[in-house]
Amino acid sequence: MRSAGLAAITGGVLALAALVTVFVIEGRAEDNMMTSSGATVAGWATFVAASLLAVGLLGVVVRYVGVLSAVGRGALLVLGFSTAVTVGAASTLALVVPHLLERMPDLINNPPAAVPPTFILSGLVSGICAIVLAVALRRAGLRGTATNLLIVGGVVTMLPLPSRFFMLAIAVGVLLLGPGVRAEQPTPAYAS
Repeated sequence: MRSAGLAAITGGVLALAALVTVFVIEGRAEDNMMTSSGATVAGWATFVAASLLAVGLLGVVVRYVGVLSAVGRGALLVLGFSTAVTVGAASTLALVVPHLLERMPDLINNPPAAVPPTFILSGLVSGICAIVLAVALRRAGLRGTATNLLIVGGVVTMLPLPSRFFMLAIAVGVLLLGPGVRAEQPTPAYAS
């Protein structure tokens, strides 16, 4: 669990670094985000960060699946799936976009109309699932910083930002590194 927690926190820090890199590049009026070398660095950082978040979520499955309700397990499953999709999208930024930029720069600078709504929808799904997971963990008896950070991470993930899962990854890491709730503990019938 410790390794998965550290992986998730490292992913959160990398995602935050990618987010800052994007803001710095976009702050320069003379630079086009997608043609800068910083975009490649941000793409790779986001890819690695999303992959580390996936490792952290596997740790959450191992540690907490026994105490979660069916709704909590479902939220964790969908959150894992949406993270896998994020890893795929980030790999495209890291591996495909630099090559497309050379061959089809117009496609990169003017992406298809479906890209922004898909980006927004994926963040909403991940954010809502993170919040539902936090509530399910609270119902199972886990209270405190970890579940609070998971709720905040869910809200931040819903914002239309690049590498927006940084807070979610940090929350997953804290969830795994902190004290947990055991499967043999009784699950309360109601949330306090």
